[in-house]
Amino acid sequence: QGAPNAPDAQGTQAFRETWSRMADKLCGLAAEDEAQGRLISAGDKYGRAATYYLTAERLQAHGAPGREALYGRFLEVFAKGMALAGENCEGVQIPYEGGHLSALLVRGEGMHGHGGRAPILVQVSGLDSTKEMKYRVGLPRWLAQRGVSSLVVGQPGTGEALRLHGMTARHGSGH
Repeated sequence: QGAPNAPDAQGTQAFRETWSRMADKLCGLAAEDEAQGRLISAGDKYGRAATYYLTAERLQAHGAPGREALYGRFLEVFAKGMALAGENCEGVQIPYEGGHLSALLVRGEGMHGHGGRAPILVQVSGLDSTKEMKYRVGLPRWLAQRGVSSLVVGQPGTGEALRLHGMTARHGSGH
């Protein structure tokens, strides 16, 4: 009997293990690249691995054992991949109700002749997406190449705000 026919808990666990195992394999390959000085290749592999960790984490039940650690691993690997690949993206924090919201800042390119200023599009994660997912879709990079910066914010009810800070979704926050 395969995972698709297993009861939900078993199928979900098999899904998590399969995606995590592939992420671990990619991290191993990335570490080999990193040791050989192939930093962009290492960063790209860590970036893919991060997506696999997030995929494994997303379908787990709230409070599932190990879910928070898996999300932490995703954040760590995502940041390492961005840094090694030299991506035009940095993590920032926005003060919010005595705490903070985490965001990703992608700076518009080619704005040196304009005093370094660029228009900025604020993008907010929604439903069950994360700021990292919105970043990986590619719109922030596409805009940056056209001189527009992006601030991709993880709002309450999503990503870090929910998983690490307990900030649940707010009625009317999307308006």
